[in-house]
Amino acid sequence: MSAKIVVFEPDGIYRTIIENILLKNGYAPYFVDSSAECKVVADEVRPDVLLLDVAAARPHDFRLLSDLKVLSNAPIILTTEENVDDYMPALGSKNVTIVLPKPIKGAELARVLENLLTVDSRVWFGIHNYIPDLRKLRKVKIKRSTQVRTCIKTMLSEMHAWGFNFSHETEMDLVWQEILINAVYHAHGYTEEKKQRVSIELPDPYIVEVTYGASEHAFGIAVRDFMGSLTPEMIIAALRQAVDQQKMILKAAETGEDISQDLLDRGRGLDLIRQLSGEYYFIIDPGNSTEVIIIYDRYYEKDDAVGSLKIFDLSYHLRSASTPR
Repeated sequence: MSAKIVVFEPDGIYRTIIENILLKNGYAPYFVDSSAECKVVADEVRPDVLLLDVAAARPHDFRLLSDLKVLSNAPIILTTEENVDDYMPALGSKNVTIVLPKPIKGAELARVLENLLTVDSRVWFGIHNYIPDLRKLRKVKIKRSTQVRTCIKTMLSEMHAWGFNFSHETEMDLVWQEILINAVYHAHGYTEEKKQRVSIELPDPYIVEVTYGASEHAFGIAVRDFMGSLTPEMIIAALRQAVDQQKMILKAAETGEDISQDLLDRGRGLDLIRQLSGEYYFIIDPGNSTEVIIIYDRYYEKDDAVGSLKIFDLSYHLRSASTPR
């Protein structure tokens, strides 16, 4: 039987787009027209996934999300044409960690649904699952922090050799460095060493695995540690901090206040990922592995203020899949 998906989308055009995507991929959509109907249908149908427009879910301080959490253990995908920063505090619940910008891309929604409905780490982890028709693929194993810069330079060089050039490569370099540093230092408990800029070597058997590759139209990287210490709450907290700091910067620009002592670099790379990349994913298997996947499209460079958020927590969805509906 096809997966059941409850959709609360008031806009007729977006509703048609979503319906076409779901039907094309073999899903059974149940469309609702109000919060009350959404709760009734979620209780009766026991959906596998809920797809909600942010504007429709936002009234009464996102009370609908709280009510749905009681009625259903299904993961919730939020969709929006607004800036995610405006409602970041509503995120953080274990079943609300995915936000997709509108207009929704069919391939992206299909990928997200396949992950949520297939609780298999072989489907979740690996850049080959996110870039169809890979033509190039490389893998680097990092054991020492001193290998990070060399790895980044190699990836940039091969990216150019494969015919990819992007206008924001300085920012890409910054993002990759933060992700790799986090995977080497923070994931393995070397936060103090990172603060003190002390070089480290990971003890056996631990490594950080960096995979990068390309298809005809896309270039992507995946950074994977084998600790699994990152959590959705940590990611969202870092993003919220980056959002708050950006607001401080804008306010200081108006008032002339010196806020340099209040600024931290935590979350900077994560914030740049969602601002600049076409697609990105955080894949988490707690206690086992974490992978950050970033995909850059040759023909698409993000130029709007709507940021997506895609965090997949394997443990949560394993529990959801085993819980009777």
